[in-house]
Amino acid sequence: MLKTVGNFLVTYVSFVLLFPLAIAVYRWKYLKKELKPIGYYLAFALFSQLVATFSVFFTNNNMPFLHIYTVVEFGLISWFYKEYLGDFFNKIIIYVFFGVFAVFAVINAFYIQSIYEQNAYPRGLECLFVVFYAIVAYYKTIKSLDIISIEKSPLFWINAGFLFYFAGSLFLFVLGNLILTQDIQLSMLSWAIHACILGLMYIFIGIGLWHSPRQ
Repeated sequence: MLKTVGNFLVTYVSFVLLFPLAIAVYRWKYLKKELKPIGYYLAFALFSQLVATFSVFFTNNNMPFLHIYTVVEFGLISWFYKEYLGDFFNKIIIYVFFGVFAVFAVINAFYIQSIYEQNAYPRGLECLFVVFYAIVAYYKTIKSLDIISIEKSPLFWINAGFLFYFAGSLFLFVLGNLILTQDIQLSMLSWAIHACILGLMYIFIGIGLWHSPRQ
């Protein structure tokens, strides 16, 4: 039963991505400058899902693409926070974060973990960086006090989605390879939970994009 539910969640959570992506396309001309990277992030996520789906017909291991996906994903998320935080947070720090992350991801792929296995360490580091971004973004929101109805703020929903997903996935990404080799049932449960929080992140992003004010 657990295996069936887990396989269903992992397989079909990708369809939830269509919800925020459709909203991004529909409201593209209304999206503020800092929300444009989110649209590209969703488009790249869809592209990655398609690559992962069709690659099973040509190879038994699509992990090399995951290594590339992780770097691009972090780059797009960093771009989003750079645009939103503006002068509130030193942009050089974001550039340094991305540079360090990209270099570490390459070193990890060729010298630490195999490019043919899950890139647990870079994904764990990505989680820490994104959680840090999200906390700084909320601090900016609180300090500026320029939002009356916070539930109508695009940043509130998108930031909540990123914070919830990356904080919740940290343990799984760091210990994912160990869990997979030690306990298949625990592994299925972990990835089912991951699918749930990924779906919630997409829903939160969709709500945030819908609340982008008309310009």
